[in-house]
Amino acid sequence: MRLNFSRTLFFAAIMGGFALAMGKAQPFFPSNSVQAMETSKSQSLQGTTWYISGWPSAPVPGSAPITLQFKGGPHSGSLRDRLTGTAGCNTFNGAYTSGDGNLTINQALATTRKACTAEVMAQEQRFLQLLLQVTSYSIGNDGQLTLTYLKDGEQDSISFIPANQYSALHNSQWQLVTMAGVEPIANENSRAIPQLQFLGDRLTGTGGCNRLMGQFTIDGDNLTVDERMASTMMACSEPLMAQEQQFIQALVNAQKYEILTSGELVIDYLMGEKTEQLVFLPLTEEDSAPR
Repeated sequence: MRLNFSRTLFFAAIMGGFALAMGKAQPFFPSNSVQAMETSKSQSLQGTTWYISGWPSAPVPGSAPITLQFKGGPHSGSLRDRLTGTAGCNTFNGAYTSGDGNLTINQALATTRKACTAEVMAQEQRFLQLLLQVTSYSIGNDGQLTLTYLKDGEQDSISFIPANQYSALHNSQWQLVTMAGVEPIANENSRAIPQLQFLGDRLTGTGGCNRLMGQFTIDGDNLTVDERMASTMMACSEPLMAQEQQFIQALVNAQKYEILTSGELVIDYLMGEKTEQLVFLPLTEEDSAPR
C-alpha cells in the first residue's frame, strides 16, 4: 500500500505540474525563443511608427531621418499590411507580413525618385537592401524595435526608437561654437573643431582630435549622456587634448538642452557647482569631419 500511495503521489505531482504548465501556456523553449514569442503576442507592429537608432553605419550629415511606419490591413498577416517610411532621401512603401516574431518585407518596395548627394543615396540604398533581408523582429522592455536580418549567412540587426521618444535633437549634427563662453581651438593639422551627431540613442562626433562614441537619453528637455563614452586613442597637442577632455566632461555632465529659434543648440552642463553652456551651430555636410 505504501508503494501504491507513493506512486499515486508521484503521478499526481506530474499531472499537477503538467496542468499548471498548460494553464499558463508556457512550454519550455530557449530563453530567446520565449522572448520572441512573448513579444510577438503582446507587441504588434501594426499602427506603429519608428525612427532608426542603430545599424552598421554612421549617419550621413544632412540626410533625413530614417523611419518606418507599419499600417495594418483589414486582415492581419496578409499582404494588405503596408509598410511606409523615409530612407534618408526618398520615401518608400510596400507590403509586409508578420507574426510570432517573424517579419517578411515584400521585395517589391516602391520609392520616390528624389535625387540627393551621392553619400546620402548610398546610405539609402544600403538601408533598403538590408530592410528586404529582415527575417524577424522584437520589441524590448525599453520600447525599442530590433529588426534582425541575414546577410551573407550572418545575422545582424537594425534598431529603432518609437515615435514618442523622438525629438528635434535626434538625427541632427552640430559644430561647437563656444564652451563655457570660450571659442574652441581647431586641430592644427585637420582644422577639425568639436562636433556631435545624434542618431536614435547614439551619440558620435569628434573632440577635435579623437572620434567620440556614446549613448544618450532625452526626457522632455532633460539630456543625459552615458558616462561610459568611448574614443579613439590619437595623440594631439597638449592644448587640444585638454580641450577635448573638457568637452567630454561637459557632455557627461549634461543636464538640459534647447534648440533656439535662431537655430543654435544649447546644452547646460554642471562644472563643479556652476552651470555652464555648450553652444553649437547646425553642421552641414561640407563642415563634417572625416569619418
